[in-house]
Amino acid sequence: MNKLMNSSDALARPCQPVTGVVFDLDGTLVDSAPDIAESLNQVLATHGIGPQSVEFVEQFIGEGSFGLVANLYEALGVAATPARVAADVEAYLAAYRATPVRHSTLFADAAEVIPSLHAAGLRLGICTNKAQLIAEAVLRHFGLRDYFDAIVGGDALEERKPAPQHLLETLRRMNVDPGEAVFVGDTPIDAECGRRAEVRCLIVNWGGGSKVPVSPSSRLGSFGELRFLCENAVVDHNRERR
Repeated sequence: MNKLMNSSDALARPCQPVTGVVFDLDGTLVDSAPDIAESLNQVLATHGIGPQSVEFVEQFIGEGSFGLVANLYEALGVAATPARVAADVEAYLAAYRATPVRHSTLFADAAEVIPSLHAAGLRLGICTNKAQLIAEAVLRHFGLRDYFDAIVGGDALEERKPAPQHLLETLRRMNVDPGEAVFVGDTPIDAECGRRAEVRCLIVNWGGGSKVPVSPSSRLGSFGELRFLCENAVVDHNRERR
């Protein structure tokens, strides 16, 4: 599997062609953990369970709503049948849909890099295990929805990350070849999805991403690095095709 170069590599070697960038959402573009924790705590309260910290909840984000609730209950030692987990997932989603961006914020430079990449001619996508409607609501709130050619939530397909089909379907809807794409995420699930889909993957160096073990060439230190890499790759690729 090819790996995208880091910023220092890009200065020393020719850039690989990049025509599309796919982003994970939670923990990559948006710090949504405070709103997720608040919605989960509303559900926990109905069972007499005290509120959990944002930091504690954050470690369970990334596997979709069912995985979030199921893994949280396991960590808390709560015995829950699949039926109870499913019911609590619905309660959580109802609470989250009501206030999806009360406390959420964009990570540094995200608001600038998305329009910049779009203006450079790159096709952009979102591949997230977050529910489709909530993902779109979050992007609209931050004024980013219209920059993306495809948004594929965790409930939009039969399979979700780390299944490669989730990422590959996102790229298909973007009309981008997997060999000319970069996937940016923050969890082991994202890294595994990129590997299985044979798509170059960068793991961010903020939030939970800093704890994911990846090689230096697969580490993204800032969105500024991503903009530099992709815009230069597009320029070099266009020159090659003349």
